[in-house]
Amino acid sequence: MATVGARTRSRERLERLAASGVSSEELQRETVAELQRVVGFDRWCWPSADPLTLLPGQGLAEHDFGPHLPRVLDREYSGSDVATKEQAARAGSSLVCLSRLTGRDLARSGRWDDVLRAVGIGDVVVLACRDRHGCWGWVEAYRDQADGPFATADLGMLAELAPVLGAAMRRRAAASWDQGSEKASPDGGREGETDAEMGTPAGVVLLDSTLRLVGSTPTASRWVDALPAARLFAGWGILPPAVYAAASRARTGADRTARHLGPSVDGGWVQVEAARVSGSDQVAVTLRAGTEREIFSRAARAHGLSARERQVASLLVAGHDTSQIARALVISPWTVQDHLKSVFAKLGVHSRGGVIARLGGPRPVGVPGEST
Repeated sequence: MATVGARTRSRERLERLAASGVSSEELQRETVAELQRVVGFDRWCWPSADPLTLLPGQGLAEHDFGPHLPRVLDREYSGSDVATKEQAARAGSSLVCLSRLTGRDLARSGRWDDVLRAVGIGDVVVLACRDRHGCWGWVEAYRDQADGPFATADLGMLAELAPVLGAAMRRRAAASWDQGSEKASPDGGREGETDAEMGTPAGVVLLDSTLRLVGSTPTASRWVDALPAARLFAGWGILPPAVYAAASRARTGADRTARHLGPSVDGGWVQVEAARVSGSDQVAVTLRAGTEREIFSRAARAHGLSARERQVASLLVAGHDTSQIARALVISPWTVQDHLKSVFAKLGVHSRGGVIARLGGPRPVGVPGEST
């Protein structure tokens, strides 16, 4: 077991890493390597999160239950499992531990009993990478059954890292939005657009009660291929994880949050949303381009804009000038200018045109709500 001093030095190294300019993948892999050395675990998974719906998206992983991901996600997002990603995101400590929540009776977890037990996984800890703007991903660490549960000191160190890793992932999410906006061409299109991003109709896949694919529309494969790591999952004969997580949540009746907005492989944004088919136990999962309103909401949150700053920026992007924004929000023009200065600083731009470019381009008049 690592000493207090070793844990302190490790945390300081991770804080420096999080504040550095390394890529998302470098951050994830180097963080995991450090935690494996100090906390101790072999297998892991680190998916990103939609901060509004808490559904998982793209990520990295080193474990041996990949082909069984649909079953794991179905159990986890059915609403009845223990030590889930959603529970970690809502927990005060941003962390849940399977052995602690089950009194070491791990079989109380459906996903552990169905899948994880068979591949030799024992205790599981889920850390939500969460800052004050939302949850941006999760670090899931898996101990082997022979290694014993995570210790209190392990959990304490991990919990301290939640806001550090949350802010780091949010900043990198903001950078990904910026890279997408920078691909915009002068005629309003995007360089290297896929067919899906150029107006292909939404695709729909139909899943049965066991989340087995039973049908799809002609354009569905284009949308699936636009999701990160689609080929990897296709090699296992499954769809990307966001599809199964959304479908599982839709079956619980929580249709309003059965969706995930995430990046495509070519810099666009794909919305995955699921709903139960009336009079059936099947679930229809729709894949489509993210709307301007959806993109604005995520980009503004990723850049750390406050609620008032999002309102000001929304009206600016919709074409309002300073006086119009002031009247709409019942604040003074000077206050509007102060908010805009803060927005410019957070977005790293120097003009109103820069704000429009960063936050997704023109959008209908109105102030975005948090429901999108």
